[in-house]
Amino acid sequence: EVGAVLLEHYDGSFVNLLEKANRSAVSLVQEVVANFPSFNDIATYQGQTIYLYKRAQLLVADLYGAFEGHGYGEFLDLDQVTIFADYKLPQVLRHYHVLEYDPPLSYLVDNYLPVVPGSPEEVELRSAAIQAVELMRQSFAARHHPIPAFKLDWWLWTLGQNDVVRQKPYHRTRTVFY
Repeated sequence: EVGAVLLEHYDGSFVNLLEKANRSAVSLVQEVVANFPSFNDIATYQGQTIYLYKRAQLLVADLYGAFEGHGYGEFLDLDQVTIFADYKLPQVLRHYHVLEYDPPLSYLVDNYLPVVPGSPEEVELRSAAIQAVELMRQSFAARHHPIPAFKLDWWLWTLGQNDVVRQKPYHRTRTVFY
């Protein structure tokens, strides 16, 4: 998919895609989700469209990290990117009692049963993780320690590699969006 879209829309060059975004993280995310179906991570929840965009936002943050915020990694609006909600951050937030699962969801997750992609449970897990980390980000900013959401994501993801955090499993959802 990526190669075909790059050939069709960007003369086969990822650099052309980056240049079209003109150092805007938001523009790059919008361009990617508009043209690469496996990055267009949206769900419907109670009749509302929920824009999760995990992989598209992760792409932006990874470029920032790889280029240390310079050149192809320089984005003027990186503060507009949320965390990259997948399976890991809800697990970490649950471990630290930031998120609490209701009994039916706990049963599914703790017994390694599938959580259907796009189901209310999956959308709630991912959305709750985004909201929780946004509240964390706002709390840091109010204490004069601003930190972008993507860096909180990196930190939490790293915490999730600890064995103690992995004592309770993550939710099992098969999807191209993680």
